[in-house]
Amino acid sequence: MKTEQNQHFRQYMRNAILFILILFTFSCETNSQNINIPDKIEIKDLDKKITVLGTKVLIDKSNNYTYYNELKRFQKDQNNFFQVIEYIGQDCDAIIEKTSNKIDELQNKGGNIRVKKKFKLGEYNAYFGIAPQGEKEQIFLVFGDKSFAVMVAGIYPNKDLERKEIMDLVLSSYYNKGLKINVEDNLYYSVDLKNSNFKLSSVSLNLGTYTLSGENITEKNTHFVISTIPISKDFDLKAYSDRLISKYQNNIYKEKSIKIKILSEKDYLEGENRIIKVEMLGELNGEKQKIYQFIKYNPKGIYQFIGTDHSDNFEHINEFKTIAENIKLK
Repeated sequence: MKTEQNQHFRQYMRNAILFILILFTFSCETNSQNINIPDKIEIKDLDKKITVLGTKVLIDKSNNYTYYNELKRFQKDQNNFFQVIEYIGQDCDAIIEKTSNKIDELQNKGGNIRVKKKFKLGEYNAYFGIAPQGEKEQIFLVFGDKSFAVMVAGIYPNKDLERKEIMDLVLSSYYNKGLKINVEDNLYYSVDLKNSNFKLSSVSLNLGTYTLSGENITEKNTHFVISTIPISKDFDLKAYSDRLISKYQNNIYKEKSIKIKILSEKDYLEGENRIIKVEMLGELNGEKQKIYQFIKYNPKGIYQFIGTDHSDNFEHINEFKTIAENIKLK
C-alpha cells in the first residue's frame, strides 16, 4: 500500500509540473509594456505577509484576492487566480532546469512568451515566466534549493494593471525554513482516534497516513490512509472503487502486485450519502493481509479510507470500519 500512496504523490507532482509547462504550449505574444526582472529580488516586510496554511510559504497580503486553503489558491475571480504547491525533499535546481529547457524548446518551435528569467528570490534560486494567451495571460514561478521546491502558477486577464497586481504578489513569495507548521492544515477531514493506538505518521498533499504509535510506514506494518477527492457531478463512485482494486492487483511493478480476493462489497445509500465499502483478502510474496476500502460521497465532498491489516489475526479490521465510518469532512 505504500507503493500505491507514493504513486499518487509522484503522479500529482508530474501533473503539477506538466501544468506549468503546458501553459506555454500555445502562447502568442501581444503588444504591451516591457517587464524587467532584476537578477535578485530582496524579500522585505515578512510581518506583512500571510502564511499559506500547512506550508512554509509566505506571500504578501492582498485585499483583492481571497485565499482558499483546500486548493492553496489565491483568487480574485474564476479568471484571475494563482495556486501554491510545496514539495519537500525535491531538488528545485533540477526542476528549474527541466522547466527552462522545455520552455526553450517550445520557443524554438515558434511559441512566444513575454518573460522568462532565472534569478535569485531572496537566497533561493528561482525561475519566472509570463505568457500571453489571447485575452488571458499566464504566470508561473519556481523557487527553492536542493531540499525543497515551491511552484506558484496562475492566470489573469491580459491587462497591464491586472498583470502588475498578480506579478507583485507572486514575486513576493518567500519560504521560511524555520517556520513551525501544522501539517493537519492540509487535511480536510477530521478523524476520531481517541480510543485508538493509531497516530498520524505523515502527510503528503491532502493524504494522511496513520500507523500504530505513529511510526514510519513500511510495507509490512498495519496502517491506513485517508484522503479527500475533488467532487464532480459525473463522478462514478463504483468505477472509481473498482479502479483502486484493479491497481492493487496490477501494480506497474509486478513484484508489488497483490493477489486480491473480495470477501464482501456493499454499495448503498444512506440519506444523501452514497457509500461503497469493500473488505478484501490480499496476498503478497506469500504473506496474507486484509484490506478495507471505504469511500463516501455526499453533496459536500468525497473521502476515501484504505486500511491494510498485517496482524496475525487481522485484529484491526473492525477498528478500521469504526474509524472510517466516523470521519467528518471539514
